[in-house]
Amino acid sequence: MSAAGRSAARWGQEQREAARKGLWRRLLAALGLSPAARRADARAAVCEAGAVGERRTAELLRPLEGRGWLVLHDRAIPGARRANADHVLVSPGARMFLVDSKLWSGRYPVYERGGTLWHGKVDRGRSVQSVLYETDLVARAVGVPVQPVIAMHNAPIAGSGFFVQGVPVVPAARLVEVLAGNDGPPSSAAAGVAATAVRVLPPHPGGA
Repeated sequence: MSAAGRSAARWGQEQREAARKGLWRRLLAALGLSPAARRADARAAVCEAGAVGERRTAELLRPLEGRGWLVLHDRAIPGARRANADHVLVSPGARMFLVDSKLWSGRYPVYERGGTLWHGKVDRGRSVQSVLYETDLVARAVGVPVQPVIAMHNAPIAGSGFFVQGVPVVPAARLVEVLAGNDGPPSSAAAGVAATAVRVLPPHPGGA
């Protein structure tokens, strides 16, 4: 498995295993009589979908590595407990990005309303708050500004994307175009920023 998505996949597996710990719990789960197992399976399914989204994004980002970008996947964030950075990038222009992958149902559109993110009739504002929180911690750790981006798989987005609280939400197919379009001229500072990012944002232990 690629480094991308490893911690999300492992969290999902841990949810399933915890709900089936012990013979009695395994038996109830096998008979479909365990509400705890059903809840754990639902949480695990979300984690597993997240892992698939991260792996898809990693494939999309691969060409940037050949163009001088540093691309890191599934990194630990100093100061965060279980949160991880899905994808961290440093461009040749010394710009830093944190890309958060989302794989949501294609049955419902994703849009902005009232300053928050919606998926069909579901308020997904917590997703925006999470990526802003992670971005702030990464920026503090590395010591440079960081631009968050949400890359959306499956769920349709009106137009070519939009902003929510300063966070661009873009179709995953446009991600590389958006990142490259927000880079600046080559900078000698890029190597230092990249080295710091590698040092202070190690692989997430949940993905080991």
